[in-house]
Amino acid sequence: MEKDYFQEMFEQAISFEKSGQFDLAQNIYNVALQLLPETERSFRAQLLLRRGAIAYKLKNLRGAFDDFSAAMSTDPALARRFNGDFSKFYEEGCHCK
Repeated sequence: MEKDYFQEMFEQAISFEKSGQFDLAQNIYNVALQLLPETERSFRAQLLLRRGAIAYKLKNLRGAFDDFSAAMSTDPALARRFNGDFSKFYEEGCHCK
């Protein structure tokens, strides 16, 4: 699959998030994570970040923590950027800055 396809999925999921359709956005992130090659580490981390932000909004704290942790271990630059502060991680995933 081409990277453009995943970018389109990502943008569609963000649109669903913005309109409050979290279940649809979460489904897209789930499918994208299943299909995305393991070599796409940075993009995988972005997907995990966004899915974690949805889990947090839905009060699924375990799911949010797991996705945030997986995103940071997938892309260590994220760990350095947020220095383990999940509130900042959540805000970026939700574009709530």
